[in-house]
Amino acid sequence: MRLLLLAPWPFRRPRNGGQLRASATVQAYASAGFDVRHAGFYHAAETPAADVWASDIALDADVMAELDRMPAQERRSEMAWWKAVAGAPNTYAAFVAAVTNAGPQVLQFEEIALWPVVKRLCADGHLDGVMIVHSSYNFETVAWRHRAVAGASITPETVRDIAAFEREIARECDLIVTVSEGDAAQFRRLGAGQVCVAPNGVASLPTQPHDAVSTYLPLGSPYAIFVSSAHPPNAHGIVDLAAQAQGHPLSGGEIVVCGKVGSLMRAAPRFQKARRVLDRCRFLGWVDDHALATLYAGARVVILPKLYSGGSNLKTAEAIVSGRPIVATRLAFEGFEACTDLNDITITDDPSEFWESVDRYLSSGHTTAHRSPESVQDLLWENSLRPMVAAVSSAFG
Repeated sequence: MRLLLLAPWPFRRPRNGGQLRASATVQAYASAGFDVRHAGFYHAAETPAADVWASDIALDADVMAELDRMPAQERRSEMAWWKAVAGAPNTYAAFVAAVTNAGPQVLQFEEIALWPVVKRLCADGHLDGVMIVHSSYNFETVAWRHRAVAGASITPETVRDIAAFEREIARECDLIVTVSEGDAAQFRRLGAGQVCVAPNGVASLPTQPHDAVSTYLPLGSPYAIFVSSAHPPNAHGIVDLAAQAQGHPLSGGEIVVCGKVGSLMRAAPRFQKARRVLDRCRFLGWVDDHALATLYAGARVVILPKLYSGGSNLKTAEAIVSGRPIVATRLAFEGFEACTDLNDITITDDPSEFWESVDRYLSSGHTTAHRSPESVQDLLWENSLRPMVAAVSSAFG
Protein backbone atom coordinates (compact mmCIF):
# COMPACT_ATOMS: atom_id res chain seq x y z
CA MET A 1 0.00 0.00 0.00
CA ARG A 2 1.41 3.36 -1.03
CA LEU A 3 1.26 6.22 1.47
CA LEU A 4 2.41 9.81 1.04
CA LEU A 5 3.10 11.81 4.18
CA LEU A 6 3.16 15.61 3.94
CA ALA A 7 4.67 17.74 6.71
CA PRO A 8 4.95 21.53 7.12
CA TRP A 9 8.66 21.19 7.99
CA PRO A 10 11.52 18.85 7.06
CA PHE A 11 12.29 15.94 9.40
CA ARG A 12 15.34 14.22 7.97
CA ARG A 13 17.20 15.07 11.19
CA PRO A 14 14.34 15.33 13.71
CA ARG A 15 14.77 17.57 16.73
CA ASN A 16 11.44 18.92 17.95
CA GLY A 17 8.39 16.93 18.96
CA GLY A 18 6.58 17.18 15.65
CA GLN A 19 9.62 16.12 13.65
CA LEU A 20 10.24 13.18 15.99
CA ARG A 21 6.66 12.01 15.66
CA ALA A 22 6.69 12.35 11.86
CA SER A 23 9.92 10.37 11.64
CA ALA A 24 8.48 7.66 13.89
CA THR A 25 5.29 7.63 11.81
CA VAL A 26 7.21 6.93 8.62
CA GLN A 27 9.04 4.08 10.36
CA ALA A 28 5.82 2.65 11.80
CA TYR A 29 4.14 2.50 8.40
CA ALA A 30 7.26 1.12 6.71
CA SER A 31 7.56 -1.61 9.36
CA ALA A 32 3.95 -2.57 8.64
CA GLY A 33 4.76 -3.07 4.96
CA PHE A 34 3.58 0.25 3.52
CA ASP A 35 5.45 1.85 0.64
CA VAL A 36 6.00 5.22 2.30
CA ARG A 37 6.90 8.42 0.49
CA HIS A 38 7.21 11.76 2.25
CA ALA A 39 7.66 15.45 1.54
CA GLY A 40 8.44 18.15 4.07
CA PHE A 41 8.04 21.85 3.31
CA TYR A 42 11.06 24.02 4.08
CA HIS A 43 12.70 27.42 3.69
CA ALA A 44 15.98 26.85 1.84
CA ALA A 45 17.65 29.96 3.30
CA GLU A 46 17.00 28.75 6.85
CA THR A 47 17.47 24.99 6.51
CA PRO A 48 20.84 23.20 6.27
CA ALA A 49 21.13 20.94 3.26
CA ALA A 50 21.75 17.96 5.55
CA ASP A 51 18.26 18.43 7.03
CA VAL A 52 16.50 18.00 3.68
CA TRP A 53 15.45 14.94 1.67
CA ALA A 54 15.43 15.13 -2.12
CA SER A 55 11.66 14.67 -1.98
CA ASP A 56 11.13 17.75 0.23
CA ILE A 57 9.54 20.90 -1.18
CA ALA A 58 11.31 24.26 -0.96
CA LEU A 59 9.48 27.50 -0.34
CA ASP A 60 9.20 29.50 -3.57
CA ALA A 61 9.16 33.29 -3.78
CA ASP A 62 5.69 33.14 -5.26
CA VAL A 63 4.27 32.45 -1.79
CA MET A 64 5.17 35.96 -0.62
CA ALA A 65 3.76 37.39 -3.84
CA GLU A 66 0.51 35.52 -3.24
CA LEU A 67 0.40 36.72 0.37
CA ASP A 68 0.94 40.32 -0.72
CA ARG A 69 -2.09 40.07 -3.03
CA MET A 70 -4.39 39.18 -0.16
CA PRO A 71 -6.54 41.90 1.45
CA ALA A 72 -4.96 43.39 4.57
CA GLN A 73 -7.76 42.06 6.78
CA GLU A 74 -7.15 38.51 5.57
CA ARG A 75 -3.42 38.83 6.26
CA ARG A 76 -4.21 39.46 9.92
CA SER A 77 -4.58 35.71 10.27
CA GLU A 78 -1.42 33.65 10.72
CA MET A 79 -3.14 31.03 8.58
CA ALA A 80 -3.02 33.44 5.63
CA TRP A 81 0.54 32.25 5.02
CA TRP A 82 -0.66 28.68 4.49
CA LYS A 83 -3.50 29.83 2.27
CA ALA A 84 -0.84 31.61 0.21
CA VAL A 85 1.17 28.36 -0.01
CA ALA A 86 -1.89 26.69 -1.53
CA GLY A 87 -2.50 29.59 -3.91
CA ALA A 88 1.06 30.17 -5.12
CA PRO A 89 1.38 28.58 -8.60
CA ASN A 90 4.93 27.23 -8.40
CA THR A 91 4.66 25.99 -4.83
CA TYR A 92 1.30 24.34 -5.42
CA ALA A 93 2.69 22.70 -8.58
CA ALA A 94 5.46 21.16 -6.44
CA PHE A 95 2.85 19.56 -4.17
CA VAL A 96 0.95 18.30 -7.23
CA ALA A 97 4.19 16.75 -8.50
CA ALA A 98 4.78 15.08 -5.12
CA VAL A 99 1.32 13.49 -5.29
CA THR A 100 1.72 12.49 -8.93
CA ASN A 101 5.13 10.91 -8.35
CA ALA A 102 4.01 9.01 -5.25
CA GLY A 103 0.68 7.78 -6.67
CA PRO A 104 -0.61 7.25 -3.13
CA GLN A 105 -3.56 5.25 -1.93
CA VAL A 106 -3.31 7.15 1.35
CA LEU A 107 -2.28 10.75 1.94
CA GLN A 108 -1.51 11.73 5.53
CA PHE A 109 -0.77 15.33 6.45
CA GLU A 110 0.87 16.27 9.73
CA GLU A 111 -0.54 19.18 11.74
CA ILE A 112 -3.11 21.68 10.55
CA ALA A 113 -0.98 24.03 8.43
CA LEU A 114 -1.10 22.11 5.14
CA TRP A 115 -4.88 21.74 5.11
CA PRO A 116 -5.33 24.51 2.48
CA VAL A 117 -2.94 22.61 0.19
CA VAL A 118 -4.65 19.25 0.78
CA LYS A 119 -8.08 20.84 0.36
CA ARG A 120 -7.08 22.29 -3.02
CA LEU A 121 -5.50 19.00 -4.13
CA CYS A 122 -8.83 17.31 -3.39
CA ALA A 123 -10.86 20.01 -5.15
CA ASP A 124 -8.66 19.80 -8.24
CA GLY A 125 -9.10 16.03 -8.50
CA HIS A 126 -5.51 15.06 -7.66
CA LEU A 127 -6.62 12.92 -4.71
CA ASP A 128 -9.67 11.20 -6.18
CA GLY A 129 -10.02 7.78 -4.56
CA VAL A 130 -7.23 8.50 -2.07
CA MET A 131 -7.81 8.03 1.67
CA ILE A 132 -7.14 11.35 3.47
CA VAL A 133 -5.68 11.14 6.98
CA HIS A 134 -5.05 14.11 9.26
CA SER A 135 -2.46 13.59 11.98
CA SER A 136 -3.32 16.11 14.69
CA TYR A 137 -0.74 16.98 17.34
CA ASN A 138 -3.18 19.24 19.22
CA PHE A 139 -6.76 20.34 18.87
CA GLU A 140 -5.50 23.68 17.65
CA THR A 141 -8.64 25.74 18.20
CA VAL A 142 -8.17 25.28 21.95
CA ALA A 143 -4.36 25.32 21.85
CA TRP A 144 -4.16 28.69 20.09
CA ARG A 145 -6.69 30.22 22.47
CA HIS A 146 -4.41 29.07 25.28
CA ARG A 147 -1.49 30.77 23.58
CA ALA A 148 -3.37 34.04 23.91
CA VAL A 149 -3.99 33.33 27.60
CA ALA A 150 -0.25 32.71 27.96
CA GLY A 151 0.49 36.20 26.67
CA ALA A 152 1.08 35.58 22.97
CA SER A 153 -0.36 38.04 20.48
CA ILE A 154 -3.02 36.01 18.68
CA THR A 155 -5.45 37.81 16.40
CA PRO A 156 -9.15 36.90 16.32
CA GLU A 157 -8.72 36.23 12.60
CA THR A 158 -6.14 33.52 13.37
CA VAL A 159 -8.42 31.72 15.82
CA ARG A 160 -11.31 32.06 13.36
CA ASP A 161 -9.34 30.44 10.54
CA ILE A 162 -7.99 27.64 12.72
CA ALA A 163 -11.49 26.80 13.91
CA ALA A 164 -12.69 26.78 10.29
CA PHE A 165 -9.81 24.50 9.26
CA GLU A 166 -10.62 21.99 11.99
CA ARG A 167 -14.32 21.99 11.17
CA GLU A 168 -13.50 21.26 7.52
CA ILE A 169 -10.97 18.59 8.47
CA ALA A 170 -13.52 16.86 10.70
CA ARG A 171 -16.07 16.91 7.87
CA GLU A 172 -13.86 15.98 4.93
CA CYS A 173 -11.04 13.69 6.12
CA ASP A 174 -11.48 9.91 6.16
CA LEU A 175 -9.52 9.47 9.39
CA ILE A 176 -8.19 11.79 12.09
CA VAL A 177 -5.36 10.62 14.33
CA THR A 178 -4.95 12.40 17.67
CA VAL A 179 -2.46 12.11 20.51
CA SER A 180 -5.02 12.11 23.32
CA GLU A 181 -8.61 11.14 24.10
CA GLY A 182 -9.36 14.78 24.90
CA ASP A 183 -8.38 15.91 21.41
CA ALA A 184 -10.28 12.98 19.89
CA ALA A 185 -13.42 14.06 21.74
CA GLN A 186 -13.12 17.58 20.29
CA PHE A 187 -13.00 16.25 16.72
CA ARG A 188 -15.92 13.90 17.38
CA ARG A 189 -17.96 16.89 18.59
CA LEU A 190 -17.30 18.45 15.19
CA GLY A 191 -18.77 15.38 13.51
CA ALA A 192 -15.60 13.51 12.49
CA GLY A 193 -16.54 10.10 11.18
CA GLN A 194 -13.48 8.12 12.24
CA VAL A 195 -10.98 9.17 14.92
CA CYS A 196 -8.25 7.08 16.53
CA VAL A 197 -5.86 7.90 19.36
CA ALA A 198 -2.14 7.14 18.90
CA PRO A 199 -0.22 8.74 21.79
CA ASN A 200 3.27 10.12 21.59
CA GLY A 201 6.18 7.91 22.51
CA VAL A 202 9.92 7.40 22.56
CA ALA A 203 12.30 5.58 20.23
CA SER A 204 13.82 3.35 22.91
CA LEU A 205 14.03 2.83 26.63
CA PRO A 206 17.04 4.60 28.15
CA THR A 207 20.28 2.88 29.06
CA GLN A 208 22.46 4.06 31.91
CA PRO A 209 24.91 6.68 30.55
CA HIS A 210 28.55 6.42 31.55
CA ASP A 211 29.35 10.13 31.70
CA ALA A 212 29.50 11.86 35.07
CA VAL A 213 26.92 14.57 35.49
CA SER A 214 29.74 16.72 36.88
CA THR A 215 30.55 17.43 33.23
CA TYR A 216 27.57 19.80 33.39
CA LEU A 217 27.12 20.53 37.10
CA PRO A 218 29.19 20.53 40.29
CA LEU A 219 29.61 16.98 41.56
CA GLY A 220 26.73 15.92 43.80
CA SER A 221 24.64 19.02 43.16
CA PRO A 222 20.92 18.19 43.56
CA TYR A 223 18.83 19.42 40.67
CA ALA A 224 15.46 19.19 39.01
CA ILE A 225 15.38 19.06 35.21
CA PHE A 226 13.01 20.88 32.85
CA VAL A 227 13.28 20.16 29.12
CA SER A 228 11.46 22.16 26.45
CA SER A 229 11.84 23.56 22.97
CA ALA A 230 11.24 27.26 22.29
CA HIS A 231 7.47 26.89 22.63
CA PRO A 232 5.95 30.02 24.21
CA PRO A 233 3.17 28.27 26.19
CA ASN A 234 5.77 26.05 27.86
CA ALA A 235 7.86 29.06 28.86
CA HIS A 236 4.85 30.91 30.24
CA GLY A 237 3.68 27.77 32.04
CA ILE A 238 6.77 27.34 34.21
CA VAL A 239 7.06 31.10 34.83
CA ASP A 240 3.42 31.52 35.79
CA LEU A 241 3.48 28.45 38.02
CA ALA A 242 6.53 29.85 39.82
CA ALA A 243 5.04 33.35 40.09
CA GLN A 244 1.88 31.98 41.74
CA ALA A 245 3.73 29.99 44.42
CA GLN A 246 3.63 31.28 47.99
CA GLY A 247 6.86 32.33 49.71
CA HIS A 248 10.13 30.62 48.79
CA PRO A 249 9.20 26.96 48.28
CA LEU A 250 12.66 25.73 47.20
CA SER A 251 15.14 25.46 50.06
CA GLY A 252 18.05 24.26 47.95
CA GLY A 253 19.23 22.69 44.75
CA GLU A 254 18.94 23.93 41.17
CA ILE A 255 16.56 23.73 38.23
CA VAL A 256 18.45 22.69 35.11
CA VAL A 257 16.69 24.05 32.01
CA CYS A 258 17.53 22.21 28.77
CA GLY A 259 16.41 23.30 25.32
CA LYS A 260 15.78 26.64 23.70
CA VAL A 261 13.00 27.66 26.10
CA GLY A 262 15.34 29.62 28.39
CA SER A 263 15.28 32.95 26.55
CA LEU A 264 11.48 32.85 26.35
CA MET A 265 11.27 32.22 30.09
CA ARG A 266 13.48 35.22 30.90
CA ALA A 267 11.40 37.42 28.57
CA ALA A 268 8.04 36.36 30.07
CA PRO A 269 6.10 39.21 31.74
CA ARG A 270 5.95 37.50 35.15
CA PHE A 271 9.57 36.35 35.25
CA GLN A 272 10.60 38.94 37.85
CA LYS A 273 7.84 37.81 40.19
CA ALA A 274 8.84 34.19 39.57
CA ARG A 275 12.48 34.76 40.47
CA ARG A 276 12.07 33.56 44.05
CA VAL A 277 11.81 30.13 42.42
CA LEU A 278 13.48 30.57 39.04
CA ASP A 279 16.65 32.26 40.33
CA ARG A 280 17.68 28.67 40.95
CA CYS A 281 17.62 27.95 37.21
CA ARG A 282 20.75 26.98 35.33
CA PHE A 283 20.07 27.53 31.62
CA LEU A 284 22.02 25.03 29.52
CA GLY A 285 20.35 25.69 26.17
CA TRP A 286 20.18 22.91 23.59
CA VAL A 287 21.97 19.69 24.57
CA ASP A 288 22.44 16.58 22.45
CA ASP A 289 20.69 13.29 23.19
CA HIS A 290 23.66 11.78 25.00
CA ALA A 291 24.06 14.78 27.28
CA LEU A 292 20.32 14.84 27.94
CA ALA A 293 20.35 11.17 28.95
CA THR A 294 23.16 11.94 31.39
CA LEU A 295 21.26 14.87 32.85
CA TYR A 296 18.07 12.85 33.21
CA ALA A 297 19.99 10.10 35.00
CA GLY A 298 21.47 12.52 37.53
CA ALA A 299 18.30 14.50 38.25
CA ARG A 300 16.50 14.18 41.57
CA VAL A 301 13.21 14.94 39.80
CA VAL A 302 11.82 15.80 36.37
CA ILE A 303 9.36 18.71 36.30
CA LEU A 304 6.54 19.11 33.77
CA PRO A 305 4.95 22.49 34.65
CA LYS A 306 2.48 22.73 31.79
CA LEU A 307 -0.42 25.17 32.25
CA TYR A 308 -1.43 25.85 28.64
CA SER A 309 -2.45 23.61 25.74
CA GLY A 310 -0.24 23.18 22.72
CA GLY A 311 2.95 21.24 22.17
CA SER A 312 3.20 17.50 21.76
CA ASN A 313 3.71 16.36 25.39
CA LEU A 314 6.58 14.31 23.98
CA LYS A 315 8.70 15.27 27.01
CA THR A 316 6.15 13.53 29.23
CA ALA A 317 6.91 10.22 27.54
CA GLU A 318 10.64 10.86 27.93
CA ALA A 319 10.18 11.69 31.61
CA ILE A 320 8.16 8.54 32.31
CA VAL A 321 10.74 6.21 30.75
CA SER A 322 13.67 8.07 32.35
CA GLY A 323 13.14 6.27 35.64
CA ARG A 324 13.23 9.55 37.54
CA PRO A 325 10.59 10.90 39.93
CA ILE A 326 8.20 13.33 38.24
CA VAL A 327 6.24 16.36 39.44
CA ALA A 328 3.74 17.47 36.81
CA THR A 329 0.52 19.32 36.18
CA ARG A 330 -2.53 17.45 34.93
CA LEU A 331 -2.25 19.02 31.49
CA ALA A 332 1.29 17.67 31.12
CA PHE A 333 -0.13 14.14 31.38
CA GLU A 334 -2.82 14.64 28.74
CA GLY A 335 -2.56 11.53 26.61
CA PHE A 336 -0.67 9.67 29.34
CA GLU A 337 -3.41 9.38 31.96
CA ALA A 338 -2.86 5.61 32.18
CA CYS A 339 0.63 6.26 33.53
CA THR A 340 -0.32 8.49 36.47
CA ASP A 341 -0.43 5.52 38.86
CA LEU A 342 3.17 4.54 38.19
CA ASN A 343 5.68 4.98 41.00
CA ASP A 344 6.96 8.43 42.01
CA ILE A 345 4.64 10.51 39.83
CA THR A 346 3.09 13.52 41.57
CA ILE A 347 0.28 15.33 39.74
CA THR A 348 -0.86 18.72 41.05
CA ASP A 349 -2.08 22.00 39.61
CA ASP A 350 -1.58 23.93 42.85
CA PRO A 351 1.52 26.14 42.40
CA SER A 352 2.73 25.97 46.00
CA GLU A 353 2.14 22.22 46.24
CA PHE A 354 3.95 21.74 42.94
CA TRP A 355 7.13 23.47 44.06
CA GLU A 356 6.99 22.03 47.58
CA SER A 357 6.88 18.56 45.99
CA VAL A 358 9.92 19.47 43.89
CA ASP A 359 11.69 20.68 47.04
CA ARG A 360 11.06 17.37 48.82
CA TYR A 361 12.88 15.52 46.05
CA LEU A 362 15.71 18.05 45.96
CA SER A 363 16.13 17.71 49.72
CA SER A 364 16.22 13.91 49.68
CA GLY A 365 18.82 11.55 48.32
CA HIS A 366 19.00 10.47 44.68
CA THR A 367 16.32 7.84 44.16
CA THR A 368 15.22 5.74 41.21
CA ALA A 369 11.53 5.44 40.43
CA HIS A 370 10.86 1.73 40.08
CA ARG A 371 8.98 1.47 36.81
CA SER A 372 9.46 -1.90 35.19
CA PRO A 373 10.26 -2.07 31.46
CA GLU A 374 6.93 -3.86 31.03
CA SER A 375 5.05 -0.91 32.52
CA VAL A 376 6.42 1.53 29.95
CA GLN A 377 6.54 -0.68 26.84
CA ASP A 378 3.43 0.99 25.44
CA LEU A 379 5.40 4.26 25.23
CA LEU A 380 7.70 2.93 22.52
CA TRP A 381 6.77 4.44 19.16
CA GLU A 382 6.38 0.99 17.66
CA ASN A 383 3.58 0.35 20.15
CA SER A 384 2.04 3.80 20.62
CA LEU A 385 1.48 4.28 16.87
CA ARG A 386 -0.09 0.85 16.28
CA PRO A 387 -3.69 2.18 16.49
CA MET A 388 -2.90 4.61 13.65
CA VAL A 389 -1.41 1.92 11.42
CA ALA A 390 -4.26 -0.46 12.24
CA ALA A 391 -6.92 2.17 11.45
CA VAL A 392 -5.41 2.93 8.05
CA SER A 393 -4.84 -0.74 7.23
CA SER A 394 -8.40 -1.68 8.14
CA ALA A 395 -9.76 0.73 5.53
CA PHE A 396 -8.25 -1.53 2.87
CA GLY A 397 -9.44 -4.81 4.37
